[in-house]
Amino acid sequence: MQTCAALTYSGGGEWNYSEEIIIKENSGSSLTNYQIPIVLNNSNFDFSLAQSEGQDIRFTSGDSQLKHWVEEWSSGKETATLWVKVPSIPANSNTKIIMHYGNPEASEIASGPGTFEFFDSFSGSTFSNWESFTTGGGEQEVSSGVCKLIVPKFHPEDVSSLKSKDEFLINSMFVVKRSKTTTGEDSRGPVITQGFVDPQKETKNQILAVSELENETKVSWTIKNDKEDVRYYPSDLTDIDEIEGDWYTIGVTWYMDDELGNLAWYKDGVRDSKMDIVSTEEYNYVPVEDMKVYISANSYSDASDNTGYVSIDYAYVRNFVPEEPTVSFESSVQEQEVTAEAPVRINITPASGIMTAIRIFNTSDYDEDAIVELKESGLNTIMVLTNEYNIWNLERFVKTAHDHDMQVYAMIFNDPNSDTNEDNSVYVKNVLEEVIDYNSKSLSAFDGVDIALDPCTDDLDNACALNLLLLEDTREITGNELAIAVDIPTSYTLSDISGVSETADLIILQTYELGETNPQTRTDIIDSVASRMGEIRASEGKALIGISVNEDFLTDADVQSLLSELEDYYADDSAFVGTSIAVYEEYDAYASIQDTAEETESDGSSIPGFSATLAIAGIVGVLVVSYIQKRRIKEK
Repeated sequence: MQTCAALTYSGGGEWNYSEEIIIKENSGSSLTNYQIPIVLNNSNFDFSLAQSEGQDIRFTSGDSQLKHWVEEWSSGKETATLWVKVPSIPANSNTKIIMHYGNPEASEIASGPGTFEFFDSFSGSTFSNWESFTTGGGEQEVSSGVCKLIVPKFHPEDVSSLKSKDEFLINSMFVVKRSKTTTGEDSRGPVITQGFVDPQKETKNQILAVSELENETKVSWTIKNDKEDVRYYPSDLTDIDEIEGDWYTIGVTWYMDDELGNLAWYKDGVRDSKMDIVSTEEYNYVPVEDMKVYISANSYSDASDNTGYVSIDYAYVRNFVPEEPTVSFESSVQEQEVTAEAPVRINITPASGIMTAIRIFNTSDYDEDAIVELKESGLNTIMVLTNEYNIWNLERFVKTAHDHDMQVYAMIFNDPNSDTNEDNSVYVKNVLEEVIDYNSKSLSAFDGVDIALDPCTDDLDNACALNLLLLEDTREITGNELAIAVDIPTSYTLSDISGVSETADLIILQTYELGETNPQTRTDIIDSVASRMGEIRASEGKALIGISVNEDFLTDADVQSLLSELEDYYADDSAFVGTSIAVYEEYDAYASIQDTAEETESDGSSIPGFSATLAIAGIVGVLVVSYIQKRRIKEK
């Protein structure tokens, strides 16, 4: 019998079986957060021992539970394909993960958004993850978890397309489960195009796999590399050859090899070498800049009546290397019995006036069940990343949080494309005005805003002075409608903190930095903020103390103990209103991604104040903070 404390969201019960899975790295590069397919059949898995749709499947590595998604599960056919997001796979080495099953009481936790870089199953009625476009009579429809891109009329330029709002780095695969339907007299039906396009102008850089004719028997590439000023249109390389109405998956893969871009194409998970595109220095057709994913239904240029549509069940983007890891089962006989007790979840019970919240950068990972779990753990405020473009897409999320008595703050961070603090101030104020406009029209208004200030590391006096002007403008824009929280960089002097206290309702002090040894004990944390707390106390301000924790903090008794110790220590302190928790692993991963993008855009020159701003603002996953009740703020 073995205890497996990492199995969360269990629904109770016991896991009776587990099996070791070995992942072998073959590319010669260490992989991070790589999605691995686990293919089950009657030779390596006994389907009678698991729930009928695999609801009890869990994967762990060490003490951590891994995110996974079930692509297909058929107990009758005894076949299944699952994807697991593995945090780390060292180069040329083996990594072991454990698959747990055999718990009839376990609830479903599979998550496409949590597993992939991008995921959409079209479960809603809107295109929240996409920029949608139609012309010439094109139409779009989302119903019962299926998206249809329709070209319904006789017109030579019918187009219905979707382009992701997110951008992706090279070494990515864009997978779509789709089917084709013809509705007109022309049996060829619509043309289907899938791949990657330039974020600003679709025709500037393109990597598109185009399928056409009846049963999609002609598949070609459209490749444009604006930087090299080259175009390439290799035609009729392979067949899809699917009967209309049948579902299949197409994966368009874009990867780097010897510093040049290359392409591969997959049908139903199998690579078709006839579609391989290998660049050379002489023929460098494939662009390597960041791209968005794209799919469309089009009419033919000869203006025949080729009406119809492409149906999409789901779409995702995953990481990719050309020599992918291989998977093997340590044993095909499940004899290891595992008793897995659901770990005790922390239950933060703050004193009066001390409330807690969670900071979220990507709401796709947080459905209503996840929000309920956060609430039951004692969290009651959410801070969510907000910009000019995503604000209305957050309305349903904000309403769900409000329905469960959780406050929501709009987080506004430095503009990653700004070259100066002045530019960033313009960006922040533009987003603020969008928040005010949203609040005046929405059924679920934000309760406050959280502003990340420039860390003042380059031109200390000038940058900090501009920050204070920004906060004054922030107060003028928001008036008394919204509470203002301010993330304070560790570089701030005591006098700078005093200036912020005069405008902000809440100051968030961090005790951790990237690449540093961060304090973990009560004594170390208290010592690290003593002088700054003193200044806030003297200026009659209010402060939260930020600490870093591991990603399993929701079931970490040490975290709950530390929060209680800090609250006890500051129980009589008028300046202390709570604590903040940052998941350091996710915060570090987010910073690494941003640093990579930074080098690509600016040839290695850093954006002013960016890295230190991350130290107080750039957390991907979870950041717990205390909230000053809106009633108290208005009284102030």
